Amino acid sequence: MSTKKINVPLLLAPFISRMGDALYLFGLNWFVVQATGNAALLGIIQAVGGVVLFLGDLFCGVVVDNFNRKWVVVLAELVSVLGCIGVALWLDPLHLTAGPLLTLTVILDIGLAFSLPAAKSMIPELIVLSARQRFNAISNTLLDLANILAPLLGGFLLTLHWLNLRGFLLINGLSFLPRFKIEVQHLLY
Repeated sequence: MSTKKINVPLLLAPFISRMGDALYLFGLNWFVVQATGNAALLGIIQAVGGVVLFLGDLFCGVVVDNFNRKWVVVLAELVSVLGCIGVALWLDPLHLTAGPLLTLTVILDIGLAFSLPAAKSMIPELIVLSARQRFNAISNTLLDLANILAPLLGGFLLTLHWLNLRGFLLINGLSFLPRFKIEVQHLLY
């Protein structure tokens, strides 16, 4: 596999995924508190997500080192897409309950715990040494930019009054597809 100085799809895919994640979290915060009036439920959901990420971090290095990293990313992104779509169909946006929201949090955080380290570990194979520092700086900047833009976009979407939590979930599910597509292409070529 040849390396490049810049790989635009590799830069943009994590940005798009992060936008989807941050947009979903924005929607989750809004709709859970609005629908249930229970901020404690939101705290429990976020805490469970933190525990899953912590546990995932303990195991991701072993998995990334011992299995094909491309397959790890592809499977993590596929699980995230299917989780978003499945839970979007499962949940009732008018009567939110903890079950689907906790399930999705676990699914997404497992995907995140394995996808990001596996993708980062492939950078030396895809980006020439002289361009890696710049590539990583741009990549990290784009991830931070997604964290800024997503709440702005989420606020705008809420003002339109046509999008519920199911819509935010579907947007998040679609946001995983660019990275999934890139990794499948890398597996095939």
